[in-house]
Amino acid sequence: MISLPKAIVVGATGYIGQSTLSSLVSRHGDKLQIFAGSRDPSKVSMEGVESIKADMGDKDQLTNVLKGFDHVFLVIPGHHERTKLGLNGLEAAKAAGVKHVLLLSVLTAETDTIFGRQFKPLEDRAKEIGIGYTIIRLPLFMDNYYAHAQSIIDQDTFYVPHAADKKHTPVSVADAGKAAADILASPEKHTGQTYKLVSPSFSMNDVAAAFSWARRFPVKMTQVPYEAAKKAFMGMGFPEWQVDGIMELYKLVDEESSVTNEKKTGDIEHITGEKPMTIDQWVNMNKAGFGVMEC
Repeated sequence: MISLPKAIVVGATGYIGQSTLSSLVSRHGDKLQIFAGSRDPSKVSMEGVESIKADMGDKDQLTNVLKGFDHVFLVIPGHHERTKLGLNGLEAAKAAGVKHVLLLSVLTAETDTIFGRQFKPLEDRAKEIGIGYTIIRLPLFMDNYYAHAQSIIDQDTFYVPHAADKKHTPVSVADAGKAAADILASPEKHTGQTYKLVSPSFSMNDVAAAFSWARRFPVKMTQVPYEAAKKAFMGMGFPEWQVDGIMELYKLVDEESSVTNEKKTGDIEHITGEKPMTIDQWVNMNKAGFGVMEC
């Protein structure tokens, strides 16, 4: 009997890890043995997935876990030592004899920004480590708009520091997970590639219009000072370094940077054969979470 290749998502408890696992099961469950790796395996429970302990903070433990795996997706966590954790993951994959590593990165990896300085060493190491690799660079997520749900429901507005008319390319978590899953299922098609998983560009005016249509009532964006936005994020429990990184992204949007307004938007379709979700489609799919009741 021929055994199926083994694929593991390390860092499986977050949005991208969960979305990737879900797509692996639904799209490739008959082709792969699918595993979820996390520091606490009890936090991952999904039919068709085996949950095991895999800790990027412990390189020796992770090396032992990854032995026998063919494909590994390293989902780098939102941690102030994420560079060290990611390097641990890459070195463990190499030492364990893994055939292919899929590395999560960010659009700003080649910029002198907080997130760029964290991820550039990981991309560089992935390219030189001597095993097959693919890099996926992610933007902001459409799903982050859930942070605005209460103000949209209660006040018919949402609060953002960058200008309402500036275009950028957030992506849906579902599309990012789908692309990651398809790469893990057929890594030979994507070896050595760096992909930018982005949607068609849109502005916050477009977001307001999408919510206005879904709610059948005008919704607008309210621009706030960057200092107020930072204070709000920190009030939600985000560490200051991460909030400062997010503010840098918003400022790149304000500057109409090509980094946050990526013109090459075909990578998701190239990988999955499906067009990425537009902001109108995302809002329509998620409108129940913003107070829209189906008649």
